[in-house]
Amino acid sequence: MLKAKPDWLQPLFPWEQRFVVVNGRSMAYIDEGPPGGRPVLLLSGNPTWGYLYRDFIGPVTGAGYRAIAPDWIGAGYSDHPRVDAALTLAHHVADLVSLLDQLDLRGFVMVCHDWGGPQGIGAALQRIERLGALILMNTWAFTGLVSKFHASPRPWTTWHAPLIGQFFMKREQALSQHGPSAVSKRGMTGIEGRAYHHVFDEPDSDHVVLTWPRTIPMKEGDRGWADMLAIEKRLGELKDTPVCLLWAPEDVVFPIDYAHRFKQLLPHAEGPHVFENAAHFLQDDRGPDLARAAVDFLNRTVGAKR
Repeated sequence: MLKAKPDWLQPLFPWEQRFVVVNGRSMAYIDEGPPGGRPVLLLSGNPTWGYLYRDFIGPVTGAGYRAIAPDWIGAGYSDHPRVDAALTLAHHVADLVSLLDQLDLRGFVMVCHDWGGPQGIGAALQRIERLGALILMNTWAFTGLVSKFHASPRPWTTWHAPLIGQFFMKREQALSQHGPSAVSKRGMTGIEGRAYHHVFDEPDSDHVVLTWPRTIPMKEGDRGWADMLAIEKRLGELKDTPVCLLWAPEDVVFPIDYAHRFKQLLPHAEGPHVFENAAHFLQDDRGPDLARAAVDFLNRTVGAKR
C-alpha cells in the first residue's frame, strides 16, 4: 500500500497523513485544526479519498473546527485488501466506528458524500450520543429509490456485470483511473486527475471500486439491502440533530430526487441548497462555495466549540 505521498502531490495536498489500525487494517486520515475544536469528518465515496475535500480544510480549520478526512479501507492511503468480503457496507461502518472511538471524537459533525452517506450515517447512529450535526451532499441512506443512472445498462449495470464488469472496472479501470476527471464540470488539469487516481496505480489495488457498485442494493434481496434498510429505519433518531442538504442538481448519480427523499425522511433538514455547474464530485467543481455554506451552517447550529 501507499504510505508516503509523492513529492508532486505535496502542493495539492500538503497535510500530514496519519494512520490508525481499524479492525486489523491500517486506515489513513488527516487531522488538522485546533485539537479542542469540534471535529468535522469529511467523508468521501467511490473512487475518491481525502483529496476530494482539499478546498474544505482551510475554511473549516480557519473557522475553529477540527478537520478530519479519513480514507476508507480499500481507498486512498489506507490498506487496499484484495478481498471483497473486507469491503462491504457493514465493514466500512465498523471501520469508521473504530476511528471515532480511537480518536475519542465527541460532538462530531459528519460531512457525507456518495458512499460517505450510508457508511457515515451508519456509524453515526452507532455513536449517536456523540453526534453534533450532519451535512449531506449527493448521497443516500435509504432503499426504494433508483436513479436512471443506476438502472441503466450503459454504463452502470454493465460496469458491475460478472464478466464484462471485470473488464471495464479492473482492466480498463473505468472508475479508478478515470472517474472524477471524466465528469469534471470545471475542467481538471492532468496533475489534479492524477492526484485522485494514483492511489490505485498498484496492480489490483482498486478492488473497492468494483465492490462498492455491487453493494448498492436496488431491490429487496440484493446484497446490502438489509444493512441499508436498517439504517433507513433509524433515520428518525436524527430528529434532534441539525442536518443540512447541499446538492448538485446536475448530478446524474444521485440527482435532486434523493435530496427530496431525505426531506421526507428528515423533514427538519435545511435545504436542499443547490449548487449549479457541478456534477457528481461537487466538492471538486464548487469546493470553496460548498465549504463556505458548510461553515455557515455549522456556525449557526452547533458552533466550533464542543
